[in-house]
Amino acid sequence: MLKPSDFRRGDTRYTDFITEGTVWAKTIPIDVSFEEELGKTEETLAAAMTAINEKLGFIESEAARIMQSTIDDAHLDEPASDRAFEEFEGDEDDFEDITAEEFVKSLYPAALGFEFSDSLESCQAYLELNCDPDYFGGHRIHIEIDEENEISCEGI
Repeated sequence: MLKPSDFRRGDTRYTDFITEGTVWAKTIPIDVSFEEELGKTEETLAAAMTAINEKLGFIESEAARIMQSTIDDAHLDEPASDRAFEEFEGDEDDFEDITAEEFVKSLYPAALGFEFSDSLESCQAYLELNCDPDYFGGHRIHIEIDEENEISCEGI
Protein backbone atom coordinates (compact mmCIF):
# COMPACT_ATOMS: atom_id res chain seq x y z
CA MET A 1 0.00 0.00 0.00
CA LEU A 2 1.40 3.34 -1.06
CA LYS A 3 1.35 6.43 1.18
CA PRO A 4 1.67 10.12 0.26
CA SER A 5 5.04 10.21 2.01
CA ASP A 6 6.36 7.62 -0.49
CA PHE A 7 6.12 10.19 -3.30
CA ARG A 8 8.29 13.11 -4.34
CA ARG A 9 7.52 15.86 -6.84
CA GLY A 10 7.72 14.78 -10.47
CA ASP A 11 10.49 16.08 -12.67
CA THR A 12 8.52 16.66 -15.87
CA ARG A 13 5.50 18.70 -16.81
CA TYR A 14 3.54 15.46 -17.30
CA THR A 15 4.33 13.90 -13.92
CA ASP A 16 3.14 15.59 -10.75
CA PHE A 17 4.42 12.95 -8.30
CA ILE A 18 6.72 9.96 -8.63
CA THR A 19 7.87 7.02 -6.53
CA GLU A 20 8.97 3.44 -6.88
CA GLY A 21 6.72 0.56 -5.98
CA THR A 22 6.29 -3.14 -6.45
CA VAL A 23 4.07 -4.57 -9.17
CA TRP A 24 4.07 -8.32 -9.74
CA ALA A 25 7.15 -8.67 -7.48
CA LYS A 26 9.15 -6.16 -9.57
CA THR A 27 10.18 -2.68 -8.39
CA ILE A 28 9.23 -0.08 -11.01
CA PRO A 29 8.71 3.69 -11.29
CA ILE A 30 5.18 4.86 -10.52
CA ASP A 31 3.93 8.31 -11.42
CA VAL A 32 0.77 10.25 -10.74
CA SER A 33 -0.64 13.16 -12.72
CA PHE A 34 -3.63 15.41 -12.09
CA GLU A 35 -5.58 17.71 -14.37
CA GLU A 36 -4.99 21.35 -13.45
CA GLU A 37 -8.50 21.90 -12.08
CA LEU A 38 -8.06 19.10 -9.51
CA GLY A 39 -4.94 20.69 -8.08
CA LYS A 40 -1.38 19.47 -8.00
CA THR A 41 -0.56 19.71 -4.31
CA GLU A 42 0.43 17.23 -1.64
CA GLU A 43 -3.13 17.54 -0.33
CA THR A 44 -4.45 16.52 -3.77
CA LEU A 45 -2.18 13.47 -3.72
CA ALA A 46 -3.30 12.55 -0.19
CA ALA A 47 -6.96 12.78 -1.24
CA ALA A 48 -6.27 10.50 -4.23
CA MET A 49 -4.46 7.74 -2.31
CA THR A 50 -7.56 5.57 -1.86
CA ALA A 51 -8.15 5.50 -5.63
CA ILE A 52 -4.44 4.87 -6.31
CA ASN A 53 -4.26 1.93 -3.91
CA GLU A 54 -7.54 0.46 -5.18
CA LYS A 55 -6.27 0.59 -8.78
CA LEU A 56 -2.91 -0.85 -7.71
CA GLY A 57 -4.74 -3.70 -5.93
CA PHE A 58 -6.77 -4.35 -9.08
CA ILE A 59 -3.61 -4.51 -11.21
CA GLU A 60 -2.02 -6.96 -8.76
CA SER A 61 -5.07 -9.19 -8.59
CA GLU A 62 -5.84 -9.15 -12.32
CA ALA A 63 -2.37 -9.95 -13.70
CA ALA A 64 -3.74 -12.89 -15.69
CA ARG A 65 -6.39 -10.73 -17.42
CA ILE A 66 -3.84 -8.04 -18.17
CA MET A 67 -1.48 -10.61 -19.68
CA GLN A 68 -4.33 -12.09 -21.72
CA SER A 69 -4.93 -8.68 -23.29
CA THR A 70 -1.40 -8.78 -24.72
CA ILE A 71 -1.92 -12.29 -26.12
CA ASP A 72 -5.14 -11.21 -27.79
CA ASP A 73 -3.47 -8.17 -29.37
CA ALA A 74 -0.45 -10.15 -30.61
CA HIS A 75 -2.80 -12.85 -31.95
CA LEU A 76 -0.70 -15.55 -30.26
CA ASP A 77 -3.81 -17.65 -29.91
CA GLU A 78 -3.92 -18.01 -33.72
CA PRO A 79 -1.76 -20.19 -35.94
CA ALA A 80 1.53 -18.50 -36.80
CA SER A 81 0.54 -18.11 -40.44
CA ASP A 82 -2.59 -16.10 -39.49
CA ARG A 83 -1.07 -13.68 -36.96
CA ALA A 84 -1.14 -9.94 -37.52
CA PHE A 85 2.43 -9.01 -36.56
CA GLU A 86 2.27 -5.53 -37.98
CA GLU A 87 0.22 -4.45 -34.96
CA PHE A 88 3.33 -4.79 -32.81
CA GLU A 89 5.68 -3.70 -35.62
CA GLY A 90 7.65 -6.86 -34.93
CA ASP A 91 9.38 -9.16 -37.34
CA GLU A 92 7.19 -12.16 -38.11
CA ASP A 93 10.18 -14.48 -37.67
CA ASP A 94 10.47 -13.35 -34.04
CA PHE A 95 7.05 -14.84 -33.30
CA GLU A 96 6.97 -17.87 -35.52
CA ASP A 97 7.62 -20.47 -32.82
CA ILE A 98 6.51 -18.63 -29.68
CA THR A 99 3.50 -19.87 -27.77
CA ALA A 100 1.13 -17.69 -25.79
CA GLU A 101 2.45 -19.27 -22.59
CA GLU A 102 6.07 -18.44 -23.50
CA PHE A 103 5.09 -14.90 -24.39
CA VAL A 104 3.32 -14.33 -21.07
CA LYS A 105 6.30 -15.72 -19.15
CA SER A 106 8.53 -13.20 -20.93
CA LEU A 107 6.51 -10.17 -19.77
CA TYR A 108 7.36 -8.00 -16.81
CA PRO A 109 6.24 -4.53 -15.65
CA ALA A 110 8.46 -1.57 -16.49
CA ALA A 111 6.40 1.47 -15.41
CA LEU A 112 3.00 2.39 -14.01
CA GLY A 113 1.12 5.66 -14.08
CA PHE A 114 -2.10 6.95 -12.57
CA GLU A 115 -4.01 9.75 -14.28
CA PHE A 116 -6.75 11.77 -12.59
CA SER A 117 -8.95 13.85 -14.85
CA ASP A 118 -12.48 14.24 -13.43
CA SER A 119 -12.24 13.54 -9.71
CA LEU A 120 -9.89 12.28 -7.02
CA GLU A 121 -12.12 9.26 -6.39
CA SER A 122 -11.28 7.31 -9.55
CA CYS A 123 -8.43 7.22 -12.01
CA GLN A 124 -7.14 5.71 -15.19
CA ALA A 125 -3.89 3.80 -15.16
CA TYR A 126 -1.37 2.77 -17.73
CA LEU A 127 1.03 -0.12 -17.33
CA GLU A 128 4.11 -0.49 -19.52
CA LEU A 129 5.40 -4.05 -20.03
CA ASN A 130 8.76 -5.22 -21.33
CA CYS A 131 9.65 -8.74 -22.36
CA ASP A 132 12.72 -10.93 -22.04
CA PRO A 133 13.71 -11.96 -24.62
CA ASP A 134 13.04 -8.57 -26.18
CA TYR A 135 10.61 -9.34 -28.99
CA PHE A 136 9.95 -5.67 -29.74
CA GLY A 137 13.39 -4.11 -30.09
CA GLY A 138 13.29 -2.04 -26.90
CA HIS A 139 9.65 -0.97 -27.26
CA ARG A 140 7.18 -1.46 -24.45
CA ILE A 141 3.67 -2.86 -24.55
CA HIS A 142 1.18 -0.24 -23.39
CA ILE A 143 -1.82 -1.37 -21.31
CA GLU A 144 -4.64 1.04 -20.42
CA ILE A 145 -6.99 0.46 -17.47
CA ASP A 146 -9.87 2.92 -17.36
CA GLU A 147 -11.90 4.20 -14.42
CA GLU A 148 -14.20 1.16 -14.62
CA ASN A 149 -11.21 -1.22 -14.72
CA GLU A 150 -11.68 -2.10 -18.37
CA ILE A 151 -8.35 -3.40 -19.68
CA SER A 152 -7.08 -2.72 -23.18
CA CYS A 153 -3.76 -3.41 -24.81
CA GLU A 154 -2.82 -0.41 -26.91
CA GLY A 155 0.14 -2.11 -28.65
CA ILE A 156 3.68 -0.79 -28.46
